[in-house]
Amino acid sequence: MRVLNELIEELTERVAREGGYPVLIYEAPTGYGKTVASINFYRVLSKYYMSSGLIHVLPMRSIATEFYCKVINSVSGDEVSYCKEVGEDPIIGKAIKELRLAKHDIGYQFMDFIDSSKAPYFLKTVLITTFNSFFHNLARFPIAELRKYRRHYEIPRTSIFTSSVVLDEAHLYGGDPGSGDEKTLFTALVVGIKALVEARVPILIESATLPKQFTEAVINMVRATGVNPKVISFRYGVRCGNAVGNTVLECHDDEYVVKCLSLKWFTKVIDDEAISRIVEHHTSVGHRVLVVRNTVGKAVKTYLKIRERLNEDEVEIIHGHFTTKDRTEKLSRCRKAKVVVSTQVVEAGVNISFNTLITDAASPSSIAQRAGRVLRMFEDEDAYVYVVKSDGDGVYDKSVTINFTSKLVEITEKSNYNIDWRIPSNKLIDNRISFLKLINDVYQGLDLEVDSKRYVDFVDIISSPIISQDRLNMIYRKSEGLIYSSILLPVYVGMRPVQTLNELIENSVPLSTNFIRVNLNKILEVDGDGLSVIVLIEGDSDEPSTYIGESKMPLKILEDPVEFLTRSLSGNGQTLIPLAFIARPEVYNKVTGLVV
Repeated sequence: MRVLNELIEELTERVAREGGYPVLIYEAPTGYGKTVASINFYRVLSKYYMSSGLIHVLPMRSIATEFYCKVINSVSGDEVSYCKEVGEDPIIGKAIKELRLAKHDIGYQFMDFIDSSKAPYFLKTVLITTFNSFFHNLARFPIAELRKYRRHYEIPRTSIFTSSVVLDEAHLYGGDPGSGDEKTLFTALVVGIKALVEARVPILIESATLPKQFTEAVINMVRATGVNPKVISFRYGVRCGNAVGNTVLECHDDEYVVKCLSLKWFTKVIDDEAISRIVEHHTSVGHRVLVVRNTVGKAVKTYLKIRERLNEDEVEIIHGHFTTKDRTEKLSRCRKAKVVVSTQVVEAGVNISFNTLITDAASPSSIAQRAGRVLRMFEDEDAYVYVVKSDGDGVYDKSVTINFTSKLVEITEKSNYNIDWRIPSNKLIDNRISFLKLINDVYQGLDLEVDSKRYVDFVDIISSPIISQDRLNMIYRKSEGLIYSSILLPVYVGMRPVQTLNELIENSVPLSTNFIRVNLNKILEVDGDGLSVIVLIEGDSDEPSTYIGESKMPLKILEDPVEFLTRSLSGNGQTLIPLAFIARPEVYNKVTGLVV
């Protein structure tokens, strides 16, 4: 077991034995094996009867799917068909088997449908979910009952408040000062942690790249509730200290550092025009190449250009605008392709290794995460990172991105130092400058902001002993959902007519409302002043049949997207429940996804 993972387990045991409820912040490099710490965190707490389950929260469906598959494959006699390509992680498998769980004890909750273990009320011993689903259930908007006026919200909340909660890849919950203006997400995270700590729920927060601002904000907020959190950070050259007396415990793992020092990093800032040439060079010498663009449009253009020079089966593309079914097939092919072109969906949790990374400039935390896909298993010595000049493409803060790129140029072209993208250190590592120092230098003087209005609303709906349904519904509508500035809506791109709900889920793409509004006539099937939608049609008590059909909804529904997610239309003895918008047939294909 890794040194810091052992330390997490030891610290959890000590706090539990003394009758406390651990709140731990765990920072260690990409590929270090932090994920297994969450399973051991729960195992220790369950031994002391302090936790009836584990809720492992992840920021994106792609990462949550992969982790669920690794867990379910370790206990199932037969691999779930959806998860065959993922296989079993032996370390995760060993930790899960020590819990002596059966397949029916493990579940998931996010938009995709994998198997019958979907658990919208969180009634599983081990539950893998996205932050979106988690916060909805915590904030009294149970995912399973959004369309109901009265909701059974205390069922999932009871599960949350009696479980251990792990917030994995925490930098992606709005805690990155360079990630743009998603302060609503960070607000939801802060309020969520506050509510859990006040209820004395054991919490483990994990990431490879936690800016100081994030850690300090969480420490101060947790202390205000009367609880003393512990921060465990991997730091080069620092001997492990006293796990009891320090709020921040920095620790060094000799064995892991020796492996990291075997990597020879080469970093260079390039222009967009150089991408194809660099890909051609590295593939010619047998290297696998990952190309990460900040937007879907740029990723598709790059993919098509590279495919002109390589065989079709040698290059693959993956991004967030694929259906569940196609994304699964894409991920399978990504494991074998020489070149993978992607967006930020590969930033965390996807266990695929490359020799070379070519990436658009972005926030330093994001670049460090992308570099974490390079030589994850230390299978070679030479590791290459090329950063393409960019202003953030509207995805990342412009000034942060430009400042970061300038520092990269200064180090790689005007000094004798290299950048180490794996070892976290505040000091020099021989002739290497750690990515951590870059992150702290670029983020110096920046603050993380919360949305003050949403903060008050979130505290109200989560912590008030009694709250009316009208108040809940008003807040949900006012905030256009909860945690994102633009709510995600399903868009169906498959064959018609739709026969089953599973067919609908597998062939839909989640798109932000803002993206749909801007590209309305390019994406959706529009008929006059109406939009074509897939609906669930329920008969009345005389004819109780239920089936899937199509209907029309007015264009103004996009002005109030919450209504689409919560509305049911009644009339003529039927109830129509909107499920998804219908895309124009030419907007989607299996090769490049949904592109406008």
